[in-house]
Amino acid sequence: MSAAFSAPVVKGWCPGLFAPMQAADGWLMRVRPPLDRMTAAQAHLLADVAEQDGNGQISLTNRGNVQLRGFSLEAAQAFPQRMIAAGLGQADPEAERRLALQVSPLVGIDPACATETMLCADALRNGLVDHPSLSALPDKFGFCVDGGGFFPTGSLRADIMLQAVGSPVPTEAGWRVVCGSSCSEPQTAQVAVQTALALAEAFVKRGETQRPLRVPAIGKQLFAEIGLRGVSASGAEMQNGSLLAARAGHLTGSAYAAVAPLGRLTAATLRSCAQVAQQGDGLLRMTAWSGLVFSGLKKNPEISGMITHPDDARLRVYACIGTPGCAQAAGDVGRDALVLAPFLPDKADLHVSGCRKGCAHPGAATVTLVAGSEGYGVVLQGTASDEPICILPKTEDVRAFLQALPKGDV
Repeated sequence: MSAAFSAPVVKGWCPGLFAPMQAADGWLMRVRPPLDRMTAAQAHLLADVAEQDGNGQISLTNRGNVQLRGFSLEAAQAFPQRMIAAGLGQADPEAERRLALQVSPLVGIDPACATETMLCADALRNGLVDHPSLSALPDKFGFCVDGGGFFPTGSLRADIMLQAVGSPVPTEAGWRVVCGSSCSEPQTAQVAVQTALALAEAFVKRGETQRPLRVPAIGKQLFAEIGLRGVSASGAEMQNGSLLAARAGHLTGSAYAAVAPLGRLTAATLRSCAQVAQQGDGLLRMTAWSGLVFSGLKKNPEISGMITHPDDARLRVYACIGTPGCAQAAGDVGRDALVLAPFLPDKADLHVSGCRKGCAHPGAATVTLVAGSEGYGVVLQGTASDEPICILPKTEDVRAFLQALPKGDV
């Protein structure tokens, strides 16, 4: 490891409604909107709370969660009850913790998305609430229900995935369960939900600590544990995240997407998003790329502080909170990432990380910059934990480096 880059301190948990995290700028609060959607009224409430009790800074995460920053300890302690009263959380802390579940963002508004998707998601959500033993799952262990359609099957990533098979019309066996590198044969929605829960129970009983999303071979062992033969999952079923590239602007029908630059927005911007939702069906649908989907609109919305056009270079840039939000960060990486975005070659993506942990983008990027005491370490086609090929002292040096990269595929 280069002397300019120290090993990061891993917090060891993922913040939740009842488990806030103390950051350099105060307590960080997280809300998990049920089934990745919230009403305009709920969004207005979050904006008010962010300003009244926090520092007004909000983040949209790649798990469909909303984070509010800068809370005092007293405000953090009062936060869960306010969210429960607003329908944005479970009264049982353990049940709330188990509901790490993502759903296709276009469910119900994309005719090509499997028609059973929401029924399947509701059943799985209820099953997670009713299985107290699954509280032993790791904090970041997650599930998803992927109905395909405009966003092809495999666009969502989780430790246990329910994926639609074939056409959007329900069939007798229209779902497969993917866990790590293995998947089930096609099953009915009801059976698929039970299979997903059984795999999670097996994970707990085996005392596993490595998640299937990180160690795919575990999936085969878990299928064997529940008495099912897990077949090898194909590349489409195990997408590496390439389909999760942020999408902004018109999607399909009357659906439009807006993306928060680097996943960040202000309370005022969230209110603007809520006002746009009110012009349609009144819902804000969370995406896995720090965005929101609106339905029922007649044209592409213009929202100050949000990306609403598909060719914006900021859609291909990632950065963590940096300073002053994180004590481990070695610089204001968000500011630098936005400054560097216009100089990024087409089709290339850029990850600017405050330390080697790489929270904002765990996967490989075309160019990864890691902040250190001597400047930015440069990694090509790798992650923040990889050894840099060089260190560039100034942002201007990085800009020149990006401009010198070959055009097209890097």
